[in-house]
Amino acid sequence: MGIWVRKDLVRKYARQYPVPTYVVEFLLGRYCASVIEDEIAEGLTIVEKQLKDRTVRTGDEELFKHRAKETGNVRLIDIVRARVDAKNDCYVAELPSLALRDVRIGDQLVRDNERMLTDGFLRRGDADLRRHHRPGKRRPAVRHRVA
Repeated sequence: MGIWVRKDLVRKYARQYPVPTYVVEFLLGRYCASVIEDEIAEGLTIVEKQLKDRTVRTGDEELFKHRAKETGNVRLIDIVRARVDAKNDCYVAELPSLALRDVRIGDQLVRDNERMLTDGFLRRGDADLRRHHRPGKRRPAVRHRVA
């Protein structure tokens, strides 16, 4: 059985936040799949909070990086792209909404989500942007638990 998603709500949130329409549809379907107005209102509160707290608007990149630096963790809805860094024998990721490139990412995470080696994919998850120390090199590392 499918889930009904109110298109007026989809349009409202898809225009308001920098995410594809299908992300808004997913969140609305997950938290607002009801005909009871109180449940829909409660679900909308959750959807709004997640979109507000986890999407990076133009100009907010440094604010999200600051939060990650201070707390060690930031939750994002973002495209994750990865590539092989042959020189250092590791994988590096790109988080476009934060303008971060060449960020260390775990081998197992890439193995579990090979699609990030193609054009990338939109995911909801946690990014830990603490510094990762390697001999002669220092670069941020993403320990990205993909949801």
